[in-house]
Amino acid sequence: MAYFPLFVDLEGRQVLVVGGGKIAVRRVRTLLEFGCQITVVSPEVCEELREKVLWKKKRYDETDLESLGNVGEASRFIFVLAAAAPEVNEKIVCDCRKKKIPVNNASNRDQCDFYFPGIYMKDEMVVGITASGLDHHKAKKVRIAIQKAMEEAAENDKE
Repeated sequence: MAYFPLFVDLEGRQVLVVGGGKIAVRRVRTLLEFGCQITVVSPEVCEELREKVLWKKKRYDETDLESLGNVGEASRFIFVLAAAAPEVNEKIVCDCRKKKIPVNNASNRDQCDFYFPGIYMKDEMVVGITASGLDHHKAKKVRIAIQKAMEEAAENDKE
C-alpha cells in the first residue's frame, strides 16, 4: 500500500494520544510544534507531558473518543495516536474505525491509517520522512541527512 504525503494545518485542532511512554512523549513533543490541542489518556505520564497537554489520568475506554469543547466537526479529534500496550492499541483501532477517526497504532504498522513521520523544521521549511512503517531507523538516517544538508545550505547562504 502506498501512502500519500499530506501536510495538514493542525493549529487549534484536537489530537488524542493514548499512552504516556517514550513513543507518546516523542510524538507529543513534535505535535506541540504545530499548535494542536493534545489530550493524553494514560494512568501515568512524565512531568513534561503534564505541563503541556490535557491529561486524563485513567485507562482508555471508548468514551475517550468523544468530542471535546464545541459541538460539531471542528471539535472532533482529527486523529488518534495509539501508543499504549498492544492489546489496548488494537481496541483503540477498532473504536476509531467505527467512528471513522484516522488512527496510528504504534505497535502494529498494519493497523495504521497514517504514519507519523520523522520531522525536521527550520524557519518556514518542514520536511517529513517516513519509510511507510517498514524501517524507522532508515527513515531516521534519511531525516538526519536532510537536516545536515539543509543546515549546510543555510550556512552557505550566509557566506
